[in-house]
Amino acid sequence: MARTGKTATEGRQPPGARAEPPRPRRVSRQREAGEATRRETRRLLLAAAQAEFAERGYAAATVIRIAERAEVSVQTLYSNWGSKRNLLRAVMEGALTGDADVPLEAAGQPLAVLTATLDPGDAKDPRRLLAHLVHQYRLLAERSAVGWQTYRDGAAIDPDIAADWQQLTDARRKGFHAMIAWLPVQALRPGLSHAAAADTAWVIASPDTHDLLVRRAAYSYDQLEDWVRTTLTAALLADS
Repeated sequence: MARTGKTATEGRQPPGARAEPPRPRRVSRQREAGEATRRETRRLLLAAAQAEFAERGYAAATVIRIAERAEVSVQTLYSNWGSKRNLLRAVMEGALTGDADVPLEAAGQPLAVLTATLDPGDAKDPRRLLAHLVHQYRLLAERSAVGWQTYRDGAAIDPDIAADWQQLTDARRKGFHAMIAWLPVQALRPGLSHAAAADTAWVIASPDTHDLLVRRAAYSYDQLEDWVRTTLTAALLADS
């Protein structure tokens, strides 16, 4: 009768032979296309939301108009972002990180966008470090102007938006504390602690300063950067 089982040695690999690694699963082209479509839909909705917020503010903006701008259904908006509040948060975080799908860093850490282009030599020189920080603030202000204004207006009428704005404000303050801690204590004005210096920078390089100088006093962004750099240097550094 023919054997149907295996002997003890059948199927065994020779001594020293390496097991073949499992073959990676192939991601279907259909799945890849679906992910690309989803990313594009989310991007279109964010762009539409930003335009709607810029034109109408948070209170008057509606999910119906945002969906119409993006040429998708309201259900698609909800399935991708969940709510108008989440869209505003994504617009703001996208401005802060450069990618709405990238979460903010852990509390107390500088934004990666602030440190990614920091030259090691600049990090060791107090004036150059402040100049770098101010330039990144200027770039951030250009990207975040709509989000800042929308949050400021929305926070006055919506407690959930106010809570989100407070969280973002606190995160910005902690980021300044982390960055200013890089300055050697001897570089600061006599009697000025790192904590006080960080709070000074947090106030000077702020959404409020952008609102007052750019929106109300009609400063250009070059003028804003020059004013913040000059003011911050004079306020913080001993040899200014």
